[in-house]
Amino acid sequence: MRLPSHSFEDHTADVRLHVEAHDLGALLEEAGRALGELMGGGAEGPLGDPLHVRVQAADRAALLVRWLDELVGLSEIEHRVWTDIHVSRVDERSVDAVVRGPLVEALRTAVKAATFHDLRVEEDCEGLQASVILDV
Repeated sequence: MRLPSHSFEDHTADVRLHVEAHDLGALLEEAGRALGELMGGGAEGPLGDPLHVRVQAADRAALLVRWLDELVGLSEIEHRVWTDIHVSRVDERSVDAVVRGPLVEALRTAVKAATFHDLRVEEDCEGLQASVILDV
């Protein structure tokens, strides 16, 4: 079984995020935590009130992009980075989750959006692997 993990790769003016996990829910949680790490650089403090998030998309690859874009938008509105993420329900086209995270005065890395360029979500015998480019 694939354990959740992520890594970053510089990609011109962008950052490619690689994420691995045993299922789609864990993949989305890990992608969200990775985004919080990239944006907040290890921000700490009280996590604040939980925020319920629901995202829908045409397929699981588009769901990953929409999910990350939603978290980016919520970070801008709430001035938080999402470090505590729990997916409560997920299928190939939608996700319901609760997110929490510390306040940040300034982002370490401002992410504009996740992109569809070179996007992939693949399944193998150990789980899922995804790669998405973040416009920074």
